[in-house]
Amino acid sequence: MSLQAAQAALARRDFLSAKREAAGVLLQAPNDPAANQLLGIVALELGDLALAKQHLQRSDKIAPGQPHTLNALGVAHRRSGELEEARQHFTRAGERGSIEGWRNLGNLESNAGNIAATARAYEHAIKLSSSDAASHAGLAQALELSHQSDRARKHALRALGLDPNNEIATLTLANLDLRDGDFAAAEGHASSVARGSRSPTNQALAWGVVGDVRDRLDDPKEAFAAFSEANRILLSLNRLHIEASELPYHPDGVDRIRAFAERGDVSAWRAPQNVAEPAPIFLVGFPRSGTTLLEQILSAHPSLVCIEEREHLALSAPAEAYDPSRLAALSDDAINSIRTEYCRRVRAETEIGNRIVVDKLPLNVIFLSLILRVFPEAKILFALRDPRDVVLSCFQQRFGMNAAMVQFLDLHTAAAYYDKVMGLGLLCRERLGLSVYEVRYESVVRDLEQVARGVTDFLGLPFESSMLEFREAALKRNINTPSARQVVQPIYNRAVGRWKRYEEQLAPVLPLLNAWAERLGYE
Repeated sequence: MSLQAAQAALARRDFLSAKREAAGVLLQAPNDPAANQLLGIVALELGDLALAKQHLQRSDKIAPGQPHTLNALGVAHRRSGELEEARQHFTRAGERGSIEGWRNLGNLESNAGNIAATARAYEHAIKLSSSDAASHAGLAQALELSHQSDRARKHALRALGLDPNNEIATLTLANLDLRDGDFAAAEGHASSVARGSRSPTNQALAWGVVGDVRDRLDDPKEAFAAFSEANRILLSLNRLHIEASELPYHPDGVDRIRAFAERGDVSAWRAPQNVAEPAPIFLVGFPRSGTTLLEQILSAHPSLVCIEEREHLALSAPAEAYDPSRLAALSDDAINSIRTEYCRRVRAETEIGNRIVVDKLPLNVIFLSLILRVFPEAKILFALRDPRDVVLSCFQQRFGMNAAMVQFLDLHTAAAYYDKVMGLGLLCRERLGLSVYEVRYESVVRDLEQVARGVTDFLGLPFESSMLEFREAALKRNINTPSARQVVQPIYNRAVGRWKRYEEQLAPVLPLLNAWAERLGYE
């Protein structure tokens, strides 16, 4: 048995032979760091994450700081869902000269929606190798999302100069061209990926850009066809989320919470005593109802700090989020423990100071009973928009996939999900006695100042003229939603009544959505 034979077997991806050879080495020298490293990498390839971490940690203990070992440890932790540990190991690997460590960190932060951290990781990688196309492409993508268009284009072109087939750089150029109104160039770049990529994910993203272009060119039939193709691909990749009925965001989970809301008696609930942590303001509603636009307006108020798209509430009370029947039994100590954990999570990612937190997660609308139990004094901003525009917009976006967002990949399930979620939301508004202020997207784009004054009155805050100039603040923020490119534009009304252009395509779900439109007071 020899280490050289094990390495050769690993190089030709003969993992069982590599494992046998390296295990033989360990029999003779149990503390050989290279053999432990190799066995860890083999275990990683074979999907045994626990064994991979065991061998890699032993290797790192015997020979600390080896960048290849640290990077592999980062991969093992990332695949195990241990993202903070993965961050630490990728960073250590990068600091010791591993470009793969920085690239993996950039990828991890990108998937987590941490745009600024993504850019920093790829900038570190480029310092190690200025000719690394993947790092230039990753940086370009992050810069485009953070509205640094000139720098994004520079790095995208640099990536394509190094690797003409780099699809991330090509998609970034497509999005930059779309921002600039060069629709022919945008569709050209996107179509080359949509029709030629071997990556289904990249194909789906590209078809989405093609759809955006055709929408802007007022070609609803072809736009809808492109969005449908993007969603078909994404649905084929994400069918596991369709089956995740145990999760509260799944349609079955929404039904369970509604059953509780219909029969639960909240009249006996009393406010917890001696609370140590303040209640946030919750900004809820169905996705694509204007919550991101309202969040940017609120972020421009000096007394408010907005957090977005993080499941802090559900993760702070997981048992109650999954099973609302447990809410009545919560003691004051249990409630205060949830509040403390919630605030710890928020402060871990956001500098709060003496500002009031605005928690913007639209689908917290399904947790209104949990909010009442844990934060009974909380004020709630409830975003509304014409349901036909909402469902159309959800169908047209490329969301990160989970049990909720996967519903939007089909028009029928998107409309059905709207019916379930909004039915629960309105039921809770009627039954729970919450402190709620309704904000309609159409009112925001029609008269921003009037809406801003109404919201600040409800929150007990002075109106600030800076709220009317929210674009300046938005350009500096990390906006982790599909609305990132829209909310940095001047307010426009072209999205109001957009559904009428797609009336033919929406026809199968219009009876349900028209009923909701009437219920909510839309034409």
